[in-house]
Amino acid sequence: MEEEDDHPVANDAGLSEDQENDTFLDDTGDFIDMNDAIEVKVDDDDVPMDDDDDDEDVVDETITAADNDNNMNDAPVVPDMSKFQATSHTDAVYSVAAFLENGKLSFLSGGGDDKAFFHTISTASDAAVSTQPLPYPHTDTVSSVAFNLPYVSDDPQKTPRLAAVGSYDGTILIYDVDNQTQKLKLEGPSDVEWLSFHPKGGTVLLAGSGDGTVWMFHVPLNRCLQVFVGHEGAVSAGAFSPDGKWALSASADGTLRIWAPKTGLNKHVFRFGDAGLTCLATHGGSDGMLVMVGGEDGKSHVCHIGTKKVVATLTHFDTPVNPPVMTSGDNENDDDEPEEMEFPMSVEAVGFSPSQPYWCATGGVDGKLKIWDLSRDGQCRQVCVPENSGTSAPDSITRLQWHPSLPLVFAASISGAVRLWDARTGTLLATLTGGAEQINDLDIQFVPNSGIAILVTGSDDKTVRIFEVDVNALL
Repeated sequence: MEEEDDHPVANDAGLSEDQENDTFLDDTGDFIDMNDAIEVKVDDDDVPMDDDDDDEDVVDETITAADNDNNMNDAPVVPDMSKFQATSHTDAVYSVAAFLENGKLSFLSGGGDDKAFFHTISTASDAAVSTQPLPYPHTDTVSSVAFNLPYVSDDPQKTPRLAAVGSYDGTILIYDVDNQTQKLKLEGPSDVEWLSFHPKGGTVLLAGSGDGTVWMFHVPLNRCLQVFVGHEGAVSAGAFSPDGKWALSASADGTLRIWAPKTGLNKHVFRFGDAGLTCLATHGGSDGMLVMVGGEDGKSHVCHIGTKKVVATLTHFDTPVNPPVMTSGDNENDDDEPEEMEFPMSVEAVGFSPSQPYWCATGGVDGKLKIWDLSRDGQCRQVCVPENSGTSAPDSITRLQWHPSLPLVFAASISGAVRLWDARTGTLLATLTGGAEQINDLDIQFVPNSGIAILVTGSDDKTVRIFEVDVNALL
């Protein structure tokens, strides 16, 4: 049974006694008691989603230096500032995931060519990227990739080192990170929108689906533990809570839901209207229990997992009071009905600052990055916009990520640029350019005991790019 609470409070309290009783971790920290687990039988006759990517292919012309010499309106050539490029894909790259270990960068990529690749590069040399195609023959877009490496213990026998690859064909492939061999195939969702490993050991995997369900698998046992059912639209984003006690999911139906992994019950639902939710972030607040979602209506909502209260609603995009209207006619004499103008309002990326736990950021289709302070009733501290944004269409933000120890934010955009902003002052510290097409995904690794950030981007130009930035030098 679902609960609802529409009375927001501005506090960051922990779990109540009743909520503590709902948790399922025992004193040893084990994730699941396998005596209580229920295996879910999967229908092998599920038909994968039809591949309709061919109907949406658009060929874009890239302006080259030769075009400029031929008087192509003197359009500037975008410099490629990336240090390395992986060009194995033959279609847009939609998902990337990276991990830095012992001076070696490993990263996964998945794309619209129905393929996934495992890449490695030594960060201490100028060697080329080594690329290994992952063998499973997907029949639809590879939409999500993930490592469990951040959660693996020092004992590989206790926690295997895994890479997960999800596709719109309804399959999830699990690979051994160290030799890239296929370990098993998980099936269930009609299509896979995202993947997220459990933070306590990384052996349990969440997968969100376009059919409104969320699936939870125990990877070593190759077993489906739960299917969370309740959303009425595609599950656009999700994750486990930082303590691992809850599963979280945000949906196109406008709801954020909290699930109990052991029982599969929906413990609470936050309803935010008809506008779909697009993105989700965790680890907010002093106790790490704040979760944040962004919506298509230009708003972002911050909720506390323990108290099940809405802490703040942040308005990223302000719709004009008297918006202009337009008609579909070609001349002034047409009697066409006026139409409302569509505004670039959707919030596409959100995130909490690790160094300032009550600071958060929203990135929108309007090209603006906004910094908010939850300790001051959700006050907007800074609005970060590139100087030339008023001369053309907004450079919409697609992904953002905070620096782990400094109040700095990286924001990727549809122009192919990644910008680094100082959240304290709103100052643009650096602009990294590569291709001239949309960046669909971004992951950043930070070299220990240095100011070096290594950025991995996947974009519409079929390329994975690796950038290096010395943050200390910029500051």
